[in-house]
Amino acid sequence: MKNHFEDFIHRRVKKPSSQEVQEILSIFFEKKLDKGAIFKEGYTVIKKLGFLVNGSARTYFTNDKGDEITDEIVQKNNFLSDIISVRTGKKSPIVIEILEQSTVLVANMDRVWDLLDRNVTFNILIREYIGDRAMVLLKRHFTFLNGTAKERYQYILETNPEILQKFPLKYVASMIGVTPTQLSRIRKEK
Repeated sequence: MKNHFEDFIHRRVKKPSSQEVQEILSIFFEKKLDKGAIFKEGYTVIKKLGFLVNGSARTYFTNDKGDEITDEIVQKNNFLSDIISVRTGKKSPIVIEILEQSTVLVANMDRVWDLLDRNVTFNILIREYIGDRAMVLLKRHFTFLNGTAKERYQYILETNPEILQKFPLKYVASMIGVTPTQLSRIRKEK
């Protein structure tokens, strides 16, 4: 399974050092996770970085009313992390839940930090990934601020259409800030 991650590294980093790639791979171990497994609990500090080889997960938090608000559905070839907790070193409300049988490459955060201090390839990989994630989040944020519910739904259709066939619509409704009933109406209008 590490070959999937190695391919990902080679796609993201121009001419990576073979030695550095092997060093990156060496800090990750393979873990099979069942549907419903929690990769990171809410209100905890993240202790592991994951790379989703196959399967899917969602990030969410629970609001003051007790409702789960889905932030994102993550699919293969993506990192599983709580950037708030990683950046601050503090607890965050983010939960990372596995949505289907998944294979995840996992590294302890202390080893991640150590490697980032000395491995240029890993730094470039993480920098590029965070840059791409920031762009996706900003586009989604602008759509959320400026767009109607229909436009937010259209954004999901354009960027992740498979989400609509594969996952419960309540997650999609939550992601675009509407109720499942409102989402049904929007879908009927399309």
